Amino acid sequence: MPHDYYHETRDYWLVNLASQLKSPTLMRIDINIPVVDGRIVEDNMRLIAYSHVLELLSDYTGLIVTAHQGRPGEPSFINLKQHWISLRKLLPSKIDIEFIPKNRVFTDETKRRIKELKENEILLLDNVRMFDEEYNFNPERSSYISFFKEIVKSCVNDAIPVWHRAHTSLMALPYIAQTWIGVRSIYELKALSEVQNVSNDCAIIMGGSKLQKTSYLVKILSKMEGFTGGLPGQLIARVKGFDLGPRNNAFLNSKMSKKDFEAAKMLVNKFNIHHPIDFVVLEDGDVREVPIEEMYRCNGIIMDIGMNTVELYAEKLQQKLFRIRAGPLGVYEKGFANGIVLTKMIAGSGLIFLGGDTTTEIVRYGLDKIILSTGGVMCISGGAFLHGLAGESYPSVDLILRQKNINP
Repeated sequence: MPHDYYHETRDYWLVNLASQLKSPTLMRIDINIPVVDGRIVEDNMRLIAYSHVLELLSDYTGLIVTAHQGRPGEPSFINLKQHWISLRKLLPSKIDIEFIPKNRVFTDETKRRIKELKENEILLLDNVRMFDEEYNFNPERSSYISFFKEIVKSCVNDAIPVWHRAHTSLMALPYIAQTWIGVRSIYELKALSEVQNVSNDCAIIMGGSKLQKTSYLVKILSKMEGFTGGLPGQLIARVKGFDLGPRNNAFLNSKMSKKDFEAAKMLVNKFNIHHPIDFVVLEDGDVREVPIEEMYRCNGIIMDIGMNTVELYAEKLQQKLFRIRAGPLGVYEKGFANGIVLTKMIAGSGLIFLGGDTTTEIVRYGLDKIILSTGGVMCISGGAFLHGLAGESYPSVDLILRQKNINP
């Protein structure tokens, strides 16, 4: 049976901040956000959400906050100084947040600062992925555990977007001190639990620039209806035999691997997956909508799903209790936002947005407050939500559930 972590973790929810938090508190969050030309995208829901969480918790404890940004070798792999500047803008002036760069993290000076931390004081430590130990968790040899264990009094794991990773900054927490599940993670676990406990009354709308892990999709699509847009929508249409025109076919081949095509064929043979029936195409500076049957003679680039697709999807999705949006359906950065039109048509209770570019799109078009006010849920977790939806385990949460045996 897959985990229902929402109910299983009840004894470890952070629900009484005054009694559960002891200063100083070590807290893992996830402010990994898009980076464009070396600059973070500041109007990002993860930054906004965690600024509220940090403001709430810092009234009760001094906080040592850890997080990551990007992966080694990628352009988005940068330090957290920009995140610190953004958080400083978002947090009220009464809160003192200080950035500790990589070369000062594991030092006697930082250890002294941690011991002196008071309420409304936050230390943001640099990108945890800049340290080799992050990818190699070994509790018996962990310098991470040995550094924090004698000075930290409580821990909070509020990094649900990376719960599918068995990384040191997550796994080490129960070895350091009493560890609680953070308030933001509880909120998202509730949404996950509700979907897990309803069968055949859910749908997932898959967009973005890649096909999710096949192992996830097989398990997810066995429980719910699938709708596609973005590159996954083009891929599904292509393996169903539709010619999308020479430029789009070539672009799809450059972005999707042979393994992706094979996975898509398997999914199409196994499940009823909907693909767009028309596209918004940019050709020679002109924007027009083209039915999928006529795409073979089109030399334009696909920018979005068409309005006939929006109408069809909305009609089918309104019949579902839960509608999960995972990834943009068009190039929203350039104003192609029929995904926003679809969102408005299926708004209300049961609409769930997954993190990353999906929520960035909604925030950019000013729909976030409307969605939240009309019964929708906006998650900062993306791949980790799908990981849980597929019935997979969260290794760092499993340790929290066993922490009485780890750190008696």
